[in-house]
Amino acid sequence: MSDPTTFSALGFFPADHAAAESGKVYASGAYWSTLRFPSFPAALPGAALVAVLEQPFHAAHADHEFLIAMEDADGQRQALEIRGEFRAAPGIDSRYGEPNVIPITVPLYGLPFDAPGDYVFVLEVDGAELARYPIHVLAA
Repeated sequence: MSDPTTFSALGFFPADHAAAESGKVYASGAYWSTLRFPSFPAALPGAALVAVLEQPFHAAHADHEFLIAMEDADGQRQALEIRGEFRAAPGIDSRYGEPNVIPITVPLYGLPFDAPGDYVFVLEVDGAELARYPIHVLAA
């Protein structure tokens, strides 16, 4: 069970395509962990990152920031850094004190990789790290 006083990540993953609509995530080709390229530097033509957040009740009706970044195996930040803001309120049928579920999808186009190796997508909300998703990038 998650801490009812802090944000948590119910899900964080890459997909070939994803969209959030009416509180739902529609994803195809999700949860991959390996990319193969014939040569480097290389770029991923298109993909998406999905984050499904659980917002504590007391954090509703306030502005919050999220950051999605990528690090290499040495923990060095890479070219991917996506920042955004959101504000959410409980749904009309929510019970008092109940957390909100907030889906976020971010399209990626031309994500660069200078070399093969291990990388990790990182998700933060309000400066706190909530999730990490590792991937392997290989020379095919």
